[in-house]
Amino acid sequence: MLLVLTLTLPLNANLAFAATGNQTNTINSTPNTIQSTVQQKNITLSNNTTTKNTISTSQLNTSNKTSNTTNTTKLAAGSPASTTTITTTIKVLIYSGVYTALSCVTGLETALNYANTHNLTPGIHFTYATSTVINSAVLAGYNLLAMPGGDGGSLYLGSSSINGAAIKNFVANGGGYLGICAGAYAGSNYVDGRYNGWGVAPDVNAKPVGYVGLLSMQFTSAGQQILGRSGTINIEHYNGPAMYVTGGKAIIMATYADSHTGYKGYADIVGDYYGKGRSVLIGSHPELSPQYPDIIAKLIVWAANVPTKSTSTVTLSQIGTAAYSVKNYINTYNKLPSYVTINNQQITMPQFLYLSTAGTLGVNSGSSASIAIKNVNSATNPSGTFKAGNILKTEYISLAQKIESFIITNGRAPNYATTSLGQVPFSKLVYMFSNLMSYYHTYNKLPSSISIAP
Repeated sequence: MLLVLTLTLPLNANLAFAATGNQTNTINSTPNTIQSTVQQKNITLSNNTTTKNTISTSQLNTSNKTSNTTNTTKLAAGSPASTTTITTTIKVLIYSGVYTALSCVTGLETALNYANTHNLTPGIHFTYATSTVINSAVLAGYNLLAMPGGDGGSLYLGSSSINGAAIKNFVANGGGYLGICAGAYAGSNYVDGRYNGWGVAPDVNAKPVGYVGLLSMQFTSAGQQILGRSGTINIEHYNGPAMYVTGGKAIIMATYADSHTGYKGYADIVGDYYGKGRSVLIGSHPELSPQYPDIIAKLIVWAANVPTKSTSTVTLSQIGTAAYSVKNYINTYNKLPSYVTINNQQITMPQFLYLSTAGTLGVNSGSSASIAIKNVNSATNPSGTFKAGNILKTEYISLAQKIESFIITNGRAPNYATTSLGQVPFSKLVYMFSNLMSYYHTYNKLPSSISIAP
């Protein structure tokens, strides 16, 4: 016996988009009311009652001195023309003046060269320059300032070659800051018992450390998503800070995994926000031996926060594999990840909603064509309430079509979609289509229905 049900799917089209850059990973547990002055479009769909091959979506809570300047611009190895995925250039300025360690400057240069030649950040190409003086004039035109390791953070703060006010203004107006060791001390808010830093990481304080040698560093869940690494690594250390977060939006990406510093569990890599810009502070030295160019490159991409326009594509198989990872992350942490990495490229959850819905449609139609990665802005007010139940294949295919069309038209993810079970919020849409593509990844087909629960 075949029953026909009627449902509507309005996607909230009147959303003033807010970029994802400064948002945290948490999702509010209380639905928000959507304020809309534009009439929503209602679309009538139909589905059938076939229930075999059902998969279940488990619970996710929706909750200056300008003289004596050396400014030598260098094109990092690797040509932007070498691959169609490289469409955006990040310009890095590396301080190389008094109190710096030459090995740290050279290490940053070789890491950026390696990142380009090995395409560690698809869609991104790095150029860099070195300067013995840092002021507003020198910083103009760059996306990120790198302050390497050196003789000490306090010496950076007191140097006549470095204009701290210019650095703060640069970051506040959207620039990025990468501080390693001495650069991390100087960029922090406060070094306990010693001095105030520039505060471009306003929610990060530092503990002085006296340890030289290899130590173990462990990645957090945020570090896994931003850096594409997990577990622990051995990394070189030269008296760099042990850091802790005092509040705000700071993100701990890696911690000290042993007691060599005396501060096991304290942050080794932390990101923060200052005005319109971002900062990353690193206690250890990923630019030295053993060198980790991928960590350096991805931290710079995060801190510089330069919009990219990638022309790269992904296959249905790659989407399925990523969907499996996203589903497992949500099951483990009960929240959406910031990114999922596909082909060494960080894909945000709004982008992944597009890929997973387009992938679902591709599988359903029997197409094996790759899907282009698009820039997709985030939902501004994710909200919605619905009841537990099944969404049948006819309905979720129609849902995928409308979400894909909405994103293409508006350049952003919807706040919610109305289904036969109610308004399903953005986070649950990501989870639902991750489950569908994960099912495809395992069984090479789509299920007849999917069960969802608030």
